[in-house]
Amino acid sequence: MAQDSAAPGKMAILVGGGPAPGINAVIAGAAREGLRNGLEVIGCLDGFKWLIEGDTSHTVNLTYEVVDRSRLRGGSALRTSRENPTKNPEGLDNVVGTLRKLGVSYLVTIGGDDTAFSASETARRAGSALRVAHVPKTIDNDLPLPGNMPTFGYNTAREVGGELVQNLVEDARTTSRWYIVVAMGRTAGHLALGIGVLSGSSLTIIPEEFGLTAPTLDSVCSIIEGSMLK
Repeated sequence: MAQDSAAPGKMAILVGGGPAPGINAVIAGAAREGLRNGLEVIGCLDGFKWLIEGDTSHTVNLTYEVVDRSRLRGGSALRTSRENPTKNPEGLDNVVGTLRKLGVSYLVTIGGDDTAFSASETARRAGSALRVAHVPKTIDNDLPLPGNMPTFGYNTAREVGGELVQNLVEDARTTSRWYIVVAMGRTAGHLALGIGVLSGSSLTIIPEEFGLTAPTLDSVCSIIEGSMLK
């Protein structure tokens, strides 16, 4: 049987959801692996946004030189968005169709649970024509990974947040004041708890403590007031 002399294929990389430390390092790692395997690698700008609209023009070629320049920079070289193609069948069809127009055989998505679900549905809709790999990304650290591994970016967010709150702790001692800090995390308290432990805060309140019962503002205030009195 004659071997196909054509190139192995093309790989696309996109980033969805909120920003997180280390995105460009992940982009570089995925791109370099694709290039080492003889693939042409492109980056889709702004997550699924332009793919949903059927626009093939918002892409960039990812070469060794390009990804090496951005590898240690903050932010995302491919930018990001929260566009979700699963909200309607037409959007999902457009994503598959646009990737087909671009000649993409492999797709790497970087994002949280919404991006993971979008990637899964894209793979299901495209069938055997597209192979999809997802890289979990959330500084909330709320995605279940094997061996209790943290998602990339979480440790950096915890350390930076802890340093900021440590400064507030000193200000609190100096001025005899109380400071209340709100950390992101949606329904997971990992980031808040990590910041609280690292900074030596007097109290950290996380949603897991309340079980299935939604906390009221009064109950949260009572816990804070109790800590102040103690």
